[in-house]
Amino acid sequence: MVRLITRSWLKIVLVGLFLAVGIACAKKPFIYVDYRLPPGMDSLEGRTVFVETNDLRVNKEVFNPRAKKVFKNFTGLFSLTLVKSDDEQTLKGAYTLPRLFETALKERLQNMGITIEKEQSPNTPIFKIEINQFRVNLVGQKWIADISYEVHLTQDQKTTSRETVTGNAERLKIMGGGGAEKIMGEIFTEMINRLDINRLFQQANL
Repeated sequence: MVRLITRSWLKIVLVGLFLAVGIACAKKPFIYVDYRLPPGMDSLEGRTVFVETNDLRVNKEVFNPRAKKVFKNFTGLFSLTLVKSDDEQTLKGAYTLPRLFETALKERLQNMGITIEKEQSPNTPIFKIEINQFRVNLVGQKWIADISYEVHLTQDQKTTSRETVTGNAERLKIMGGGGAEKIMGEIFTEMINRLDINRLFQQANL
């Protein structure tokens, strides 16, 4: 009798935990993204740029209908945590998608010794970010993420160098949206760090 009662209570507790996890995931207003910064280097120390970001996505929806049901209270904001090479973590804040890209790339530029101007000036090169794709789909039992963006380095309103970065990844679905957030963090980190910033400046003779 005692064993039956214990098992019944155990089932109730487990069901309660699963429901709590499901409710917590459904009510999350943010998508949590961890961006892991590569080791610091001062290879471009002394350079100065103004950063400009444009959202050129044709489809501005982040999720397909199935994925949207998991993140039904998503407000369009991403909570960005910066993870340094020594695993030190800093919560940067909540951003729209364009600002998410801009903030992460600014961190990477500064990590290479580049100064970021707050206001545009005629003599300062423009580091222009153009977001072409940011999509997370739930297909079958897999989360599938696709990211694509392009960076133009311009001087005197002329493009002097540019690079396009694209990538995709997939991960098996687990309970809630944790799998989707993990895959977003991993592919976002890979896509931001894949950009060859040294080559951009070399091609632009800056």
